[in-house]
Amino acid sequence: MGENDVGESEFERFRSEWTERMALLFEESGTSPLVGRIYALLMSSPEPVSLQLMSEKLGVTKAAVSIQVRTLERYGHCMKLPRGKDRKDYYCIPEDHLQASMRMVTTRLHSEMNYIEETLRKMPDPDRQAPNEQKSLQVLRQRYSELLAFYRVVFRRLEGVEEEMERLIADLRAQPEQDR
Repeated sequence: MGENDVGESEFERFRSEWTERMALLFEESGTSPLVGRIYALLMSSPEPVSLQLMSEKLGVTKAAVSIQVRTLERYGHCMKLPRGKDRKDYYCIPEDHLQASMRMVTTRLHSEMNYIEETLRKMPDPDRQAPNEQKSLQVLRQRYSELLAFYRVVFRRLEGVEEEMERLIADLRAQPEQDR
């Protein structure tokens, strides 16, 4: 009696749990959990997947998949392949999906850093505030200045990471699968 005869395989259990973790991760980042489930499905699919098959595997409507897959496309986490003879749209994970993730993270960090800088510029002059507000404003300015310093350190450390990552990926892909 094979493993498939007794129910769900170990890999299917793993994939199911992992898919739900991806759904939660995407939800925590402000998108639909379905976006995370679609991403997980595409990440573990060796071949491009049609909207119809995604819909069937995820138990949701094709329209829901179509709407949510656009979010992944917009961020470079998946791509639509040219239509085949059957006129269906097929999606897959692009070769540069890690670079897309890096761009998304750095864009978000830049946005947060810009907000911090803008907040610091907009803070009123402490000398023109009531004495009971001066200490609060000074503490706020100090903490935001420290936060800005943190972001600047992060960006300095990120310099060259994308190029290094590309080299490592190229090396990994050049290795035979059994050596990975």
